[in-house]
Amino acid sequence: MLVRMFSIRQSPAFLVALTLPVMGSAVMAAESPDPLGILRKECVNCHTEAKRKGGLLIDSRESLIEGGDTDAAIVPGKAKESLLAELLYPDVDMHMPPKGQLDPREIAAIEKWIDAGAPWDADRWAKLNLPEKTEVTRGPLPATYAPILALALSPDRKTLAVGRGSAIEWYRVVPAEKDKTPAFQLQHTATSAAHDDVVQSLAFSPDGKRIVSGGFRSVRFWDPAAPQKMAREISAPFLGRQTALLFLADGKRILVADSVPSQLGRIHEITLEPETVKTFDTAHLDSIFSMTLSADGKRYATTSADKLIVVRDSRSHEIVKRLEGHTGYVMTAAFSPAGDRLASGGDDEEIKVWNLETGKKVGSFASNRSGPLYGLTWLVDPVNGKRKSEEKDKEKLAAINDDLIVAVPESGKPAAFTELKEHEGEQRSTGAKERAFETAGTPLFALAFDRESLWTYAGGEDGKLRVWDEKGKLVQTLEAPVPVQTNPTPNPVASTNE
Repeated sequence: MLVRMFSIRQSPAFLVALTLPVMGSAVMAAESPDPLGILRKECVNCHTEAKRKGGLLIDSRESLIEGGDTDAAIVPGKAKESLLAELLYPDVDMHMPPKGQLDPREIAAIEKWIDAGAPWDADRWAKLNLPEKTEVTRGPLPATYAPILALALSPDRKTLAVGRGSAIEWYRVVPAEKDKTPAFQLQHTATSAAHDDVVQSLAFSPDGKRIVSGGFRSVRFWDPAAPQKMAREISAPFLGRQTALLFLADGKRILVADSVPSQLGRIHEITLEPETVKTFDTAHLDSIFSMTLSADGKRYATTSADKLIVVRDSRSHEIVKRLEGHTGYVMTAAFSPAGDRLASGGDDEEIKVWNLETGKKVGSFASNRSGPLYGLTWLVDPVNGKRKSEEKDKEKLAAINDDLIVAVPESGKPAAFTELKEHEGEQRSTGAKERAFETAGTPLFALAFDRESLWTYAGGEDGKLRVWDEKGKLVQTLEAPVPVQTNPTPNPVASTNE
């Protein structure tokens, strides 16, 4: 039991009496601080689902009673025995908030609230955690501004959707004639006027029969077989840009990342039939940049500008691991084929590898001067994978590393990393073998990867779509299609690098 030491400090009531003029009880009550408002303003930044300092989550009465690493945060009806109230005083160890001091009236309000049983208004708490939804006047994007921020390759590998500016460009992946090179060519088939903002995200359903795009306060559904007109739109629950999309393995649910820079990144789960939208509490304290699913569909990871990676269970959405170690925005992540590790990259220009059982970083490497990393994919290296499947000797088998990570950095020079070497502690691993691709010569922001052909598709700042073959040779560069008034299906404008 925690015991107050009144010989060291005075009670809140006494402090209030010293600092406030005498006034009527009705006025005092009207101006009494709101306990939930105090918790939201002073405590939540360090005690969210994504970042539980001291193991404590503050998102409900139950989470406060459960407490963190040291003790229950509150004992309803007993403020004098509640750790939360104890730590608000200026002279205690582990003083909270760590970089400030509550007004005596605020401390008194918290204690009164706990003594009253800590009543919790869930609706009010949800509103306190959301930024105000403001009206935004939007106009057309400048004609010269059409970066590629999103790419999606269909499950059958035959269609590539490209978010270029506010439009979705549709390409058919066409195999070359026998013995001709390159093995594939992209042919433009259609343009969809998608959003009144830059297309932020794209995702194909597992069966390839629908694709979803994210913009500003808008998620739109499209039929790839008839892309000229959107199928439907959802906009009601969104506050910011829909910066990442992820279909779960069953194809019946899609996750939407709703991002307001420097304020929140929250997740909505849309169930398609019947259509329902479930909104999570704030998942991150800043924009969410990516969501990725494990190969078995059991887990997904989110990365954010708050420097955190959060791994959740796909069915319950409960947090499995919080990974913290990047020194800047975390832009992208990819699960290993077995799902036991995760690779992440961001604007600290490093690829970090995490063991998901322990939550520890076990690798760190990058190209020199790569710039921020915007895209990662992880698969089995075909060469070493074949060697591993054919090796009979147990010791030699254990020595074969079949990891292959493909990374797209802002520098415009993708790279493939193989033969990863794990390590313990904070030292930088130099064991990964790098194979650099031919450079694009422009910042790249989006990646789509064909796991069968090992071809890489990427786009970025200049709006050109680029294609690399399995050897890292740049084989095709496609300009933005030029609209043709007399033909509803524009012809592709492309240059091929032989």
